[in-house]
Amino acid sequence: MSTLAAIVLLYLPGELAAQTSTPPASRPVGCRGTNSSTSSVTLGRGELPPWVFPGYPVIESVQPGSPAEKGGMRPFDMVILQNGRDLIANPPAQPALAGDTVVFTVRRKDVEIPLTVVLGRWDPPQEAPGVTRVCRPLEPGGT
Repeated sequence: MSTLAAIVLLYLPGELAAQTSTPPASRPVGCRGTNSSTSSVTLGRGELPPWVFPGYPVIESVQPGSPAEKGGMRPFDMVILQNGRDLIANPPAQPALAGDTVVFTVRRKDVEIPLTVVLGRWDPPQEAPGVTRVCRPLEPGGT
């Protein structure tokens, strides 16, 4: 799997990550309640394959009441580390599960800030046409 693909798996909670990992039914892939985008730069022309240099995810929006909001994430934060692992050079191998505590390091106005987020759950758990899914914090002591 390419580095860029691994980053996309981390930041599209549930949908793509669920395709590569089968967590136990009681602990689905977690969500944090943000929309983010990544950018990349592609270099090269001709017969050789192009080189792709991925960029760090940038938070576009934070869902009110979500785990991300409770953890202090804000729009325009650039997510650079997850539990001390660089998201481009050394991304986590497995998606985090609902209820996991994750320490993200974000770059906000040239300052690196650690933010602790307890991942939530999707409501409803599965995607369905015409249904908007919401990332909800876990209830104390539950899933």
